[in-house]
Amino acid sequence: MSSRLEMHHYETIVAVSETGSVTAAAGRLHVSQSAVSHRLAEAERRLGGRLFERRPSRGMQPTPAALALCQAAHRAMPDLARAERDFMRSVGGTTATVRIGVGSYDCYHWLAQFATASADRLEGLLLELVVVGDAPVQRLADGTADLVLAPGPAYGSCESRHLFTDELVLITHPEHRLADRTWIGPEAVAEEDYFTYNRQPSPGFEYERFLRPAGVSPRTITVLEQTGAIAEMIAADFGVSILSRWAMSPWLDSGRLVAVRCSRSGLDLEWSALTRIETDDEAPERQVAAAIVDWLGSSKQA
Repeated sequence: MSSRLEMHHYETIVAVSETGSVTAAAGRLHVSQSAVSHRLAEAERRLGGRLFERRPSRGMQPTPAALALCQAAHRAMPDLARAERDFMRSVGGTTATVRIGVGSYDCYHWLAQFATASADRLEGLLLELVVVGDAPVQRLADGTADLVLAPGPAYGSCESRHLFTDELVLITHPEHRLADRTWIGPEAVAEEDYFTYNRQPSPGFEYERFLRPAGVSPRTITVLEQTGAIAEMIAADFGVSILSRWAMSPWLDSGRLVAVRCSRSGLDLEWSALTRIETDDEAPERQVAAAIVDWLGSSKQA
């Protein structure tokens, strides 16, 4: 009996099951929300029943009938990914695959230059991008990622290597009323429509260090889980946000967005390279981490 579903259906089922959200699943798969909804609808049509139901406190959860299917997909997808990597190593000279993510931000503007500059040093290593969202240590622990570039403090069991010092800045449209300021105080955000990428404020970021001590909240808060989407909304003058200057550099360098310092002294933001604490010193992910530290930490890219 042949399978009624195709690989992209199973990838979507796994993503929705793990994230509990069509929006989050779309971010992980790098597709639109409508594409995720369409894939689920098509899978349900082919199978003849519902795969997920929405629960107020837990998001999208597999139906009782679909639970075994979701669990089988969870087991099969990593096995297939490992088999693919083994095949690529055997025929293409690849010795290992290192899965890299960027915590909180979907920014990979640095990757191509890094890969080119480090090609000889990392010969035989395949770099694979994965989505880790706002839980980088958890993604390391569950095996989703081997190496994460993470902003701010890292909580949990991991090894952390300092990359560079960045800055959290107010991001605005070039013609926004705050765009020509040298710096702003927290009260400047009180009348703004504000975008953020996480539903709960992260320790060590702008809310804890800048807004909350002043007792300030933006006029409205909209959650968009992809920072690239936030940048595009701000570029269309729909609101503002406080984000990493480095992560926003493609939009800032192009002039589509403007960065304004938060407080006279600014809000520094430390970036680190995170790996699993039990990783061997000679493991491929440690090699890549060391190369990124050497290249990104000392280069003008940071």
